[in-house]
Amino acid sequence: MTTYLFNLVLTAGGDRMMQTDPHGWTLTLISVSVVFAALIVLYFVYTLSGSIFSGKIKLPKKTRKASADDEVAAAIALALDMELSGEDYAAIATAVHLYLSDTVHDAEPGFVTIVRKESGWNDKSLNFRKLPKL
Repeated sequence: MTTYLFNLVLTAGGDRMMQTDPHGWTLTLISVSVVFAALIVLYFVYTLSGSIFSGKIKLPKKTRKASADDEVAAAIALALDMELSGEDYAAIATAVHLYLSDTVHDAEPGFVTIVRKESGWNDKSLNFRKLPKL
């Protein structure tokens, strides 16, 4: 009995739509509009995220004030300057500075380059099956 009422309600809605819009232009217009609106939103989201990740749009960086860590690094560098000679103290001071500040050690390009090397394993001529001649 409940499936009969459910089908009756669905049929009544369909009949009402058939009377108001016999050719289906309203439903077509609404569905096409929803799809194109979603595509436009996705275009802008992907364009914006692509620009951010490729570096075309620079996000503001956090400015950092001098802290106790900077003073400690400077004191270590001065102490090393008095004790060591040559390039040793500069390397140690640089390592301490990079450790205390949250910096990246080098700039990563953001993509991986794969160089394909030819070998016997990926030789295309060996992939073909050799059939015996009859």
